[in-house]
Amino acid sequence: MAQKSVQIPKEIEKEITLLRGFKDLVAERTGYMFGAKVLGKKMSTETKTQRDAVSKAGKKLKEGIELLIEQPTEKNSKNVQTATREVKEAKKTNRKAREPHMKKISPLKKATRYIDTVAIPDSLKELGSPATPRFSLSEWAKKAIA
Repeated sequence: MAQKSVQIPKEIEKEITLLRGFKDLVAERTGYMFGAKVLGKKMSTETKTQRDAVSKAGKKLKEGIELLIEQPTEKNSKNVQTATREVKEAKKTNRKAREPHMKKISPLKKATRYIDTVAIPDSLKELGSPATPRFSLSEWAKKAIA
């Protein structure tokens, strides 16, 4: 016995196609977000030494400034200048260590931002539900973050 084919109205077929595209878009965006997160953790682990050096140099500079304020001497002034150079060098070293990681992370973050600000709002508009600013949370969102 031959099966009877069901004719789906064109508007429903179009909406199904748009919804599938939207699902794929959100999945792609979420994949980019998770990828950037994993790479960020890897970068954090691999640049710990450089980050610690920046932190240590920053603390030394802060202490030097406090001492200079309390005791404005030539020696304390030179210590602050030295600490400032150390912070600058430590930041430069940290930036250089992060560079290869950021080359991988930046495109993922840019794509996520583009999808969030352009592609998703455009898709929602096309689906007949344009995004509008909201200033309070829905009940499900309140419960989810509680």
